[in-house]
Amino acid sequence: MLEVKTEIEIHATVDKVWNILTDINNWSEWSPIIIQASGNTTLGSTLSITMRGKEGKDGPKYSPIITELTKPTYFRWQAKMVANFIFTNDKIFELEEIETGTRLVHKELFDGIFAPLFCRNIEDGVLPMLNSMNEALKELVEKGEDISPEENTLAAGDEVES
Repeated sequence: MLEVKTEIEIHATVDKVWNILTDINNWSEWSPIIIQASGNTTLGSTLSITMRGKEGKDGPKYSPIITELTKPTYFRWQAKMVANFIFTNDKIFELEEIETGTRLVHKELFDGIFAPLFCRNIEDGVLPMLNSMNEALKELVEKGEDISPEENTLAAGDEVES
């Protein structure tokens, strides 16, 4: 099994990071490596992900299944090629409360008989992609922007500060 692991500190609460990270439908709005993403962040649900390819065009598409979910600290999915013994890719997000906010541990695990064939490409290509996604998440969360339009609406009686 091959593991690629990254970490980043985000100056925000675990809950705030979790809310943006698990809003899969908005990933394409902030992640530089995702063109399209959809699905519900619930245990056992299937997501639809389209990676950004060369020159911003559609890259690989896959449909991972959420295999573990512990709100608001742990999220894992698995995608497979043909069958688990051929090639699997697990993505893991772990959030840990730290003194300055949140530590995000972002990992990808690769297994199966084809994993060794992709080893060099995985090592060279996956690490920069994970880091770019981490940096984009950090920037969005720390700016305090909310990309969910339904959460930006005012309820009756709310006041606008000027």
